[in-house]
Amino acid sequence: MKTIKTVLATLIMAGVLSLGLTACNQAPQQKVKSVTKTEKPDTLKMSKDTLALRVQQRTLKEVQKEQALIEKKAIAVVEKTNEALKFIHSGNVKKAEAALNAALDSTKNLLKEHPNAGLVPVDMSVKVQDLITTIPQVNKTVKQAKEQMDKGNYQVAAALLNTLKSEMDIATVNLPLATYPDGLKYALDLLKKNKKDQAQQTLVGLLNSLVINNVIIPLPILRAQVMMNEAQAQFNNKNADKAKIDNLLKNADYQLKLAQALGYGHFDKAYATLSKEISSLKKSVKNGSATNSTFDKLIQKTEAFKNRVVNDIKGTKTSSAKKK
Repeated sequence: MKTIKTVLATLIMAGVLSLGLTACNQAPQQKVKSVTKTEKPDTLKMSKDTLALRVQQRTLKEVQKEQALIEKKAIAVVEKTNEALKFIHSGNVKKAEAALNAALDSTKNLLKEHPNAGLVPVDMSVKVQDLITTIPQVNKTVKQAKEQMDKGNYQVAAALLNTLKSEMDIATVNLPLATYPDGLKYALDLLKKNKKDQAQQTLVGLLNSLVINNVIIPLPILRAQVMMNEAQAQFNNKNADKAKIDNLLKNADYQLKLAQALGYGHFDKAYATLSKEISSLKKSVKNGSATNSTFDKLIQKTEAFKNRVVNDIKGTKTSSAKKK
């Protein structure tokens, strides 16, 4: 297994720190503009290091959720398939057969443990892409992409849109449990008939049948969650700084609007609902009627919303792919 945690920690720390973390920071290198007028909040009253660390902790939790699903027996199946290929290539048919029999035993155990599972996770990788931007900048890039599309410059438009990503992409490789065992049996039968080339082709085909699923998690939503939690922590201080709480909530609202501008999810009404909830919470903090449960409700709704957005992206932006 790769040291996902170490790799991710490095990537995220670099990505988040480079972001500049106030929604207001400008990026001179990027060409950009706005479709909706969104007021920029004041400079975030939370250190970049603290925010980066908290976002990193949240991203690690998301990775660990996916990592926990990886099945060791499924890893063994793939390893034994690869072993069998090497043995066939070196002419050691007996060892190849032994490897395939071991792989088949593992699939039998997997089928007992996961009788209704079509796909069983084998491995995963993590990629983080972030950018320094504002909502007006995002909207300007979208407008430029549309103009290029109208001119028929599709590749230029695609390149522009491809820059509009602030996300963590967790790719999980899955074993297709419904079909893989039959492929192993077929390869084993071919070996027994001394049809080594065909057996080799069958095993290569099996490895190419591994399915890659992607979970894409928008980083602006994670940042909004971190800011909400920090606002609640400030609220619970004896000498709560109302101005700081207001600032954190404004910045959280901006991060959600940035996620929407970047096209994460199609829940326009839900984005608006959360924005209203944040506005209402700011008022209640100001007039002294806010409670811990008010913060809890907002944080829980944002978590549920994030999960819906992730599922929406799963359904529209990702598809199964063959591992090569």
